[in-house]
Amino acid sequence: MAMTKCRECAAQISTKAEACPNCGAKRNSRTGCGTLVGVAVLVVIVFALIGRYSSSSSRAIPVATAPSSTSNAPAAVSGGQPHVGVLQAPAADPSLGSQWDYHQDEDSMGKGTAYFASVLSTNTVNFGFPYSGAQHGTLTLRTHPRYGKDVILSIERGQFLCPSYDGCTVLVRFGDSNAVRYSASSAADNSTETIFIRDYPSFVSHLARLTRVRISANVYQEGAPVFEFDVSGFDVSKYKPRK
Repeated sequence: MAMTKCRECAAQISTKAEACPNCGAKRNSRTGCGTLVGVAVLVVIVFALIGRYSSSSSRAIPVATAPSSTSNAPAAVSGGQPHVGVLQAPAADPSLGSQWDYHQDEDSMGKGTAYFASVLSTNTVNFGFPYSGAQHGTLTLRTHPRYGKDVILSIERGQFLCPSYDGCTVLVRFGDSNAVRYSASSAADNSTETIFIRDYPSFVSHLARLTRVRISANVYQEGAPVFEFDVSGFDVSKYKPRK
């Protein structure tokens, strides 16, 4: 039979005895204490493993993404604004020839009707002071009962170098052909923002077959800026309707 010492009186007692026969002190079982410690360690390990598994699982959950920008579905709208991440359908291209402005005016002297067709340049130019700021050029066709037929180039601000006593020349390039020179004259009212390009029939005959025209004219202290015009879709019937 195995023996051990009593923790109170140091008497020799059996390891199976529940209490010391000498002093009556109860004996603690070391085996039970060790078991409790082992259980506690095991519980800690189990909780650590559970926490680690939970963290891994949360990272593995896929995250919802916004709709693809290539989707053809219309964008959902909330409060008048499209949801972020949805590509809006591009605005429809303007109809062919819609860049042209057609209008008519009655001659102030009662000689008939004046017809106009105008288009703004697709590019802008910037001049120095005092004409600073981006500006378009305007190309206008005019059929007037008193003045005849004219091709008019105008700018918003600046001074064309085209003296009334001598006239000037401009370079015109129709489509991708070589640039050609056209003679021009200044306005009768001496306006420096307008010049009249001669040879109306030749100019319009090229215009009707092309989609792009570029015109370069000399401007005071600005060289010879180039204005480019989209002339596609020019409609003669809208410009000068048949009676």
